[in-house]
Amino acid sequence: MVDPNNMSEEELALLKEVAKAKGQTLEEALVSLGHVVAVKKEDDVVSFEGTAQEEEVPAFMTTNPLALDPLVPIAEEPQPDELKIEVEADFEPPEPPAVEEDESSETDEDDDDDEGVGSVKQICVQCGWDQDVPTIPAPEHKDKLAFLQAILGHKVFSKKYTMFGGNLRITLRTLTIREIDILYQAAFTAQKEERILTSTDYYEYLNRLRLHLQLTSFSASTASMHIKLPEGLSRATHEGCQFYWDDFLKEEKIFDESKDLIHQVSDYVIDKVLKTEHLQRTITHECSKFNRLVSKLEASVDNPDFWSETEQPS
Repeated sequence: MVDPNNMSEEELALLKEVAKAKGQTLEEALVSLGHVVAVKKEDDVVSFEGTAQEEEVPAFMTTNPLALDPLVPIAEEPQPDELKIEVEADFEPPEPPAVEEDESSETDEDDDDDEGVGSVKQICVQCGWDQDVPTIPAPEHKDKLAFLQAILGHKVFSKKYTMFGGNLRITLRTLTIREIDILYQAAFTAQKEERILTSTDYYEYLNRLRLHLQLTSFSASTASMHIKLPEGLSRATHEGCQFYWDDFLKEEKIFDESKDLIHQVSDYVIDKVLKTEHLQRTITHECSKFNRLVSKLEASVDNPDFWSETEQPS
């Protein structure tokens, strides 16, 4: 008969471990081990006697619970430098593709090096001219002389052009300040009446009126076509001319007092002179060349080599 109260602390701790492992109480664990548990009663003390049976004691009960297991040596882990990963040849990553050369970029760089100009347009800070547009040849000596005489004599500058191998000849002139004012007034009126809606149409309309007023002669060498146009819009806008548009239209008996003079000039040139689209574009191109020549002559005001006294006029 075993009394748990009389057991040592070590035996009691061991018994608790056994009971815990089997999921029993202390008394049930003792009974399962063959011991008799003394039960106390208030009135009678009942004791149970019996023959102890020898049972096989588990191995863990024969060992010292306080004994420590022997230390197991732990293999040292290899250092990062010693790690070696072997990769089979089938799993090796493919080599990176070769870098393709961009022919377009090389071409652009070569073009920039050859031209010596970047992507930014080169605009002249003095006159605003776009330097990407090819320049016209240097003015001839006779053009310089005629331009200088026109400036000194308060006259407009004019120049004759031959086209198509000399088969067509035209004469163009510059305008006076008052004539230019008339052109801008006509363009402003057209814009106000909503006949012009964009800035492109505005300058197209203005340049067309300018061309019709700048053209003074139109003749062909192989045909009987010799058209002589007035040299001035009116006496109020261009003094000193021998022939004006208002007088010319009156002689032709097509002058209209209720209509602006500049619009009558434009209608006459379109109906009698520049009748076709290709002829209009051709003369417009020549007029653009003439205006560029005038701009180049005006820009030569500070050129010390503008006039050469040793050269005789041709």
